[in-house]
Amino acid sequence: MARPAHTSPSFFTSRELAVAASLTARNMGLLIEQRLAPEAVEYGSGKSGHRRYDAAALAHAALIGCLQSAGFELLVSARLAAAFADDHAASHGRLPSNLGTFLHPPLNPGKSFPWGKTPDDPDISFEQDFWLHHLLRNRSSIYVRGKALKGDFIIEIADHAYVMTRILDLEKVKVFSPVSRDGLPVSIEYRIAGRGSAARIVPAHMELNSLDFSVDPVSAEQMRRLEQDYLKGRRDAETIVNINLSLGIRNAFDRVQDDRETRGGILESELQTEG
Repeated sequence: MARPAHTSPSFFTSRELAVAASLTARNMGLLIEQRLAPEAVEYGSGKSGHRRYDAAALAHAALIGCLQSAGFELLVSARLAAAFADDHAASHGRLPSNLGTFLHPPLNPGKSFPWGKTPDDPDISFEQDFWLHHLLRNRSSIYVRGKALKGDFIIEIADHAYVMTRILDLEKVKVFSPVSRDGLPVSIEYRIAGRGSAARIVPAHMELNSLDFSVDPVSAEQMRRLEQDYLKGRRDAETIVNINLSLGIRNAFDRVQDDRETRGGILESELQTEG
C-alpha cells in the first residue's frame, strides 16, 4: 500500500514511534507483533498497512524507551509502560509531559501565550501535547530542551520490583493515603513479578479485596501492609532506578521534530498563520 503524500503533523508513523523511543525499527516491529506497542489510531489495509499514531502514543513510546534505557528488558518495559499509559488515559487523559509549566511564571514572564498569536491551523489541538511542544519550541524563546523541571513526574523502581511515583522538587509534600494518617513519601503503583516474557505487572489495587476501606477493615489492613511492603522495599533496596517520565516525553518530542526537520517532513513553514 502506498504511503500518503502528506501526513498531518498531528499524526506519526511507526518509524517515528521508534525514533521517539530510541528503539530500532526491528524492536518496535516486535512490540507491534506482540501487541505491546502503543495503540494506533488508524490502520491501513493489508498486513503491512500504514499505521498512524497520535501524540499520546508518542508519549507511551517514550516511556518504553526510558525503561529500556534504564536497563529493563524490552517486553517488561512495554508491559509497564502500557500499564502507566492505560491508567493515565483513564484518570488524566494522557501521560504527564509537564509542558504546561512553560506557560506560567517563572518560565513564562508574560501574561499571554509565550508564542504570541496561535497559528490559524485546523490541525492544532492542545489536547495533544506535541502541539504545545511544537509552539513552545518553534514560536517562543523560553523553551529549553533536555532540562528537568519542577513538577516533572518521576517513576521510582526499587530492585526491579516495586514501582512507585513522586513529583520532582515536591518531595516534602506527602502523598495522600486512605489508611495512613501521615501520608506517604511516594505513591505506590505496581509490582513487577517475574522477568522476560513471563513478567507480570500487578497494580497495587489488585492485591486488595476491596477499595472501600471505611467499611472493610480487612482491606484497610491489607492496604496498610501493602504500603509498608513497598516502603520497606524502597528503604532496603540495593538499587533504585529513577525515571523522569516528563523529561523523557519532552526529549522524545524533540527527537521526532529533529527527525522531521532532517528528513524534510512536516515543518513549521507548512503551518498557516492568521493574516
